[in-house]
Amino acid sequence: MSHVDSPLFNVEESKRSLIGLARDLRGIAFAFNSKSSYMMLFDWIYPTYTPILLRAVELWYHDPNVTTPILKLFAELAQNRSQRLVFDVSSPNGILLFREISKIISSYGSRVLTMGDLPKDQVYRMKLKGMSICFSMLKAALCGGYVNFGVFCLYGDNALDDALNTFVKMLLSIPQNDLLDYPKLSQTYYFLLEALAQDHMNFISSLEPQVFLYILSSISEGLTALDTMVCTGCCATLDHIVTYIFRRLSKVTKKRPNQTPDSENILRILEVQPDIFRQMLSTVLNIIMFEDCRNQWSMSRPLLGLILLNEEYFSQLRQNVISSQPSEKQSAMAQCFANLMDAIERSLLTKNRDRFTQNLSTFRRDVNDSLKGLTGVVSGTDMMS
Repeated sequence: MSHVDSPLFNVEESKRSLIGLARDLRGIAFAFNSKSSYMMLFDWIYPTYTPILLRAVELWYHDPNVTTPILKLFAELAQNRSQRLVFDVSSPNGILLFREISKIISSYGSRVLTMGDLPKDQVYRMKLKGMSICFSMLKAALCGGYVNFGVFCLYGDNALDDALNTFVKMLLSIPQNDLLDYPKLSQTYYFLLEALAQDHMNFISSLEPQVFLYILSSISEGLTALDTMVCTGCCATLDHIVTYIFRRLSKVTKKRPNQTPDSENILRILEVQPDIFRQMLSTVLNIIMFEDCRNQWSMSRPLLGLILLNEEYFSQLRQNVISSQPSEKQSAMAQCFANLMDAIERSLLTKNRDRFTQNLSTFRRDVNDSLKGLTGVVSGTDMMS
């Protein structure tokens, strides 16, 4: 690959060979579900042949016929299927594998972002598909359980930061409408975001305000997605974020001296742009009360945190809903809201969450019963406004 500019170098033949090799290796990797068989493949491919695949992505990043099979191969290698990636305590293989994953994501991402504007019918094939595979690859690595990510910061290794920062750059290049317009892209993005919110909230909390707000806005859009898996993932992600913020606020209230700059950062964003969480509170409550909520349990988890972060706004919403009812129904609706928060403490402990989830199930049933007898009822959105 170092002689790519030589007149004797046959580009098309090299591309065909690499495409075939990457596809074959991916099929082999998919079939190797045991630790011994996977390690035979890994020891063969690393470090002898991974630089060749990386160089191919660097040279032909603009050709999805080449990049897609290579990216899919690395995405397959990152999958800890059947616990095949359980390494010995003295083995560095988990970190070595993640380094290669980071290199391929960073190399592809930094180059594909230079492609500029593309025709609408070419955007997915030329750019978004590769980004989607990178999202899937990174999610598999983050959730695989074969890397101690604290090691990278401890020893000054930038592999994790490079992969995460490249993800952010790729994300910001994607119009928000495209995140839901392309099903595969939306699933890989929201699944990755859930993994980040679960285990890497320090990274999310340290993002620039416009990036954090973009992510929150995408979650808000995902809450109303038709894909139940996307909607459920957004609920889990929102729950992690809201829980993180609530705990940070509790620390600030208690004036603990070990408050970190990251927490101050995220709280400052909350102060400047409080409407985004209020909008999500309104959206979740509206879905539970007035729509066919297919994942009520998932919706209940972030709802309590949103209420506790926006208690005054929740009181306004409650009053708006109650006042929008006919006079003879208002007392019943008020009782529904009272029962919802009955015995609920101002905490996000598991016991309190579970009690709220039980209350919410009763609340939804009682609200539906109350609305059944009404004719010409205003929409849930009108009630919330």
